[in-house]
Amino acid sequence: MRVTGLRPTLLAMSVTLALAGCLPDKHPEVDWMKPPKGYDPIGTEGLTLNKAGVDALTLTEGDERDAFIKSLEAEGAFKGQAKCQSGSNTGDLEPSKWGEFQLSCEAGTILFDIELKYRLFTTRAAGKPLSANAYVEFSGTLVEFSYHDETKPRSITASVKVDELSRIPR
Repeated sequence: MRVTGLRPTLLAMSVTLALAGCLPDKHPEVDWMKPPKGYDPIGTEGLTLNKAGVDALTLTEGDERDAFIKSLEAEGAFKGQAKCQSGSNTGDLEPSKWGEFQLSCEAGTILFDIELKYRLFTTRAAGKPLSANAYVEFSGTLVEFSYHDETKPRSITASVKVDELSRIPR
């Protein structure tokens, strides 16, 4: 039997329309995918690089900006919130002087188009359980800072030797 004409096209259109009718217009919000209520790296008072902190950084230039960044490096004065993406041992690499385990985290877009990322250095026992999709709050000492304001989107990467690290409860 030979199929010619519009039959294959008509069949393909029928299957496409049937499948499209089965897809929901909106996906329901799933509670386990939402950040915890206490997670707000932009608006939480007392965080070092919340909206106000990033705003203060962007309004300065040259020596004034360098002095501002230097002030962030005070022992134990850095505080933040982030969502962990991954974690790994530091081994014998240079960052191992700050901690045996590194968490790669991000706080997202803080101000305009400025993305904030963290490298958190801690012990393996503290960092390993938090390495994937955990929302954390932390405090410690800023050990490295990188601000790229010539790129789009602009980005900040802060490396912190962590003194206190905890999961933000749901």
